[in-house]
Amino acid sequence: MNRLLFVFSALAASACVPDFDDETSRITGTRVLAIRAFPAEAAKNQKVELTALIATSDGSEPELPAWSLCVDRKPLSELGPVSPRCLASPASEPEIVEGLGEGLEVTATLPAKVCQLFGPERPDPKAGEPSGRPVDPDSTGGFYQPVLSWLDSTAVLGAIRLDCPLSGATRDATVAYNERHRANQNPELESFELVRADGGSAALDAEQVPVLAPGERVRLRARFGDCVDAETCRGAEDYLVYDREAERLEERRETLVVSWFSSSGELDEERSDGDPAEELAAATNTFTAPSEPGELRLWAVVRDDRGGVSWRAGHLRVD
Repeated sequence: MNRLLFVFSALAASACVPDFDDETSRITGTRVLAIRAFPAEAAKNQKVELTALIATSDGSEPELPAWSLCVDRKPLSELGPVSPRCLASPASEPEIVEGLGEGLEVTATLPAKVCQLFGPERPDPKAGEPSGRPVDPDSTGGFYQPVLSWLDSTAVLGAIRLDCPLSGATRDATVAYNERHRANQNPELESFELVRADGGSAALDAEQVPVLAPGERVRLRARFGDCVDAETCRGAEDYLVYDREAERLEERRETLVVSWFSSSGELDEERSDGDPAEELAAATNTFTAPSEPGELRLWAVVRDDRGGVSWRAGHLRVD
């Protein structure tokens, strides 16, 4: 029986990107931890590179996932996150799913009518039926194209944020939005390191593997990229949302959240947001090394409010 896991939260009737279901921070087998789209926001007919972060508990090479693009609009009566017809297999009927092949990275081209299928534009009516209603945006004003990555008959759900025209806004707001809107960019983690009690630090993704004593407690730190200007922002971005009740544009700033994973040892938190005590933008967590010696792996995955994703992986040794 096929199973469905959520990497971005389920694409519910509101078209929101649901909270990421981390299950647990401990990696005991093989799991897809994240799906990243590049660019992070794309328009119809645009090519998008999809990449999966697959973690294995023993550091072995994972099998290659199969990918599909769900092009079947979910009925409004369907409570699940995606059309059930897209869950039959990685490659089914062309009007339901588009097979994208296998690999850690694949390329997808967004459908010409993607903003009708999953966005704010009214879909074409089916034979003998009235025209359907547009999809509702999420809290950031976003719409998403569902993506499925398959491992061992388990479908992992991801999403591509859509760059669709603003709909239902006043003329002035539409003009201002078109002038000021910038498509979302993926955040970046510039470093992934541990910080010892004495203040010394070591990169977790460097060639020289840090060594901890059994049971030693250290702080993990994931530093975000900077955001000097909108063109090259690698951290929390400002973005526009149209408030339909007030009939005006609002400017907001993204929140960045880091999910933490380890193949052994204990993490105090499974998720954490930016730490205001840090001099530079970063998220921190506390890690306790296992009592048994050996090597282990760690992962930090950063997400923004609009579906942008990035990650770093590292390793250390307990001796």
